[in-house]
Amino acid sequence: MRRLAVLAGWCLLALFSTPNAVAATLTPQELAAIDAHALAAPPEAEKSSKTLAAYLTRGLQTDQEKVRAIYRWIGDRIDYDVDAFLAGKLSKMSASEVLAKRVSVCDGFVTLFAELAREAGLDVKTIPGFAKGYVGQGAHHFDTPNHMWNAMKLDGEWRMIDSTWGAGYVEQGRYKKALSEAFFLVPPEQFVFSHFPQESAWQLQHTPRLSQKEFEALPEVKTTFFNNGISALAAWETLSNPDFAGYFVQTYDQPYRLASVQKAPLAYNLKLNRNYEFKIRSGTFEKMAVVQGDKWLEMDKQDDAFALTLQPALPGQLLVLGKAPGSENYTAILGYEVRP
Repeated sequence: MRRLAVLAGWCLLALFSTPNAVAATLTPQELAAIDAHALAAPPEAEKSSKTLAAYLTRGLQTDQEKVRAIYRWIGDRIDYDVDAFLAGKLSKMSASEVLAKRVSVCDGFVTLFAELAREAGLDVKTIPGFAKGYVGQGAHHFDTPNHMWNAMKLDGEWRMIDSTWGAGYVEQGRYKKALSEAFFLVPPEQFVFSHFPQESAWQLQHTPRLSQKEFEALPEVKTTFFNNGISALAAWETLSNPDFAGYFVQTYDQPYRLASVQKAPLAYNLKLNRNYEFKIRSGTFEKMAVVQGDKWLEMDKQDDAFALTLQPALPGQLLVLGKAPGSENYTAILGYEVRP
């Protein structure tokens, strides 16, 4: 972990110049319109990659819009083949086979995605490598590559797409269909917390490249972590802090970007009698509070931003909660453990 801290500290200036995810330039209204178009694809358009790509990109102007339509269609129409994965039957499938069967492991997802993207005139690559946390959690050591994903070049910047993980997840041996925004046009600095390419050149982040051992030693980052608007810069800054004990703040399953963390401690363990600043934006919540035991501290609100400076005086669990208008319940946003 000391080596990781050195890397993180060395690269912070480079990270300040890292662009935001390309997806952020598509408004929620634009995304909704593109998604509706993709999901309305008729059976006759789905007979081949050529006809499907032509339908999905019809009327769309930018590469961002086109890749979104492809991502959304695959996320809805293709299922993950859990039985094949668990049985070790990981045979390659062509794009036409995936279109016909509508079920595959990651190889089929990325093959179909790449073919649709190429038919749409997009610059796409297929990346084999190592990935943490899709089927199981826990310690990670990889002897051989276990996953594949795609890289897209948009507006001169490479962004990562994992259409397999974006379509759903495996829980207790069963596949659950659920669109995830966390794997759509992701900056390499964020993606490398869970995905490590077999060829180091495809790490692509502005930070120094990691070895496989360093990647395996990175702390677990759940999907919900970056769903809260936490930046890769802030995560790497936290890793460089000598007080970091190996665990990031607890985050919770809630709608994508329901809250956007502008400033907050990202380490799970907080220290007694130390000042911590919180600033969280949300257009949904009318109230936010920091709660420890029976002590509630309501955060100051200005427009859609909630702020508070806190000095924990007691050990134990500390939560940041939000309350929507008309609701009697608070929703957990961040969770910590305060220690001496």
